Amino acid sequence: MRVLAEFAMKSRSRAVGAVSGFGVAGLFLPPVALLSSALIALVGLRIGLRQALLVMVLSAVVLGVAMFVLIPEAPLFAGVVAGVVQWAPVALLAELLRRTISWRMTLQVAAAVAGIGVLAVHLLVPDLESTWAEAGMALLGPLVEGSETGPQELEAGLRRAAPYLTGLLAGILLLSLTLAVLLGRYWQALLYNPGAFGEEFRGLQFGRMLSAVTLLLAGIGHLGPVPVATELAFILAVLFFLQGIALMHALTFRQGMSSFWLVGMYVLLALAMPQMFLLLATIGVIDAWADIRSRLGPGSAQGGQDSDNNP
Repeated sequence: MRVLAEFAMKSRSRAVGAVSGFGVAGLFLPPVALLSSALIALVGLRIGLRQALLVMVLSAVVLGVAMFVLIPEAPLFAGVVAGVVQWAPVALLAELLRRTISWRMTLQVAAAVAGIGVLAVHLLVPDLESTWAEAGMALLGPLVEGSETGPQELEAGLRRAAPYLTGLLAGILLLSLTLAVLLGRYWQALLYNPGAFGEEFRGLQFGRMLSAVTLLLAGIGHLGPVPVATELAFILAVLFFLQGIALMHALTFRQGMSSFWLVGMYVLLALAMPQMFLLLATIGVIDAWADIRSRLGPGSAQGGQDSDNNP
């Protein structure tokens, strides 16, 4: 990872090559695309938004050409648009972190934008449930032909899930953008200020007010039921999921525990993501009220919350 970050920061051409290379690889193996986004974040955090956007535009052009060659049936500018849509939010989020020097504020703003986006979609799309159901049938319908799950069962399932899909998608996008910026910041600290990222991340804390709002929205969504409240609660739960992970890192660090426990946590995340998401988000909400890190000893509570992000 360090070698990749060093390579990308040598020159603009190398950064463009690395970003576009992983972008092309992401067309066939989507998780790899995270590395291209993280490199955009690294450039933005270290050099600034202008350079990050320049690298993004050049990389998007390369991605567009590669996509046109590799996937001839794709629209002419599909690759360029895909690159801009994928990397522009990362560059903006990295710039926000660079200016505010606060993970807490940066992620709260990102969550607010995601929530506003969900509300806007609900207001602007008249029959959102049918739109999601039709899109799901077009995408998944061919896969269930001839299987035990017929088209009717699939459509029924999609219509049950449709009221929540906008918020689910927004939450997943928020998480992916955050992971990209986290990785970019990790690389920045690794190259220019070793140890700073760990201190920052272990101190991530969103506070009681936001946790109360999350619980209120979740309660309204469940008891109402009001699907849009559940969607907004899920977006905020992404923040407390990250706080739960940060708490696990803080516990391991402050108690001198083996990294085996963190490896086990990430393995469980890979094997049972929905269950682990709920567990860690719940732990994050509890930590917002109990402030567990403050009980672990000096320097464990919030020392890294707003640490310098500009070495």
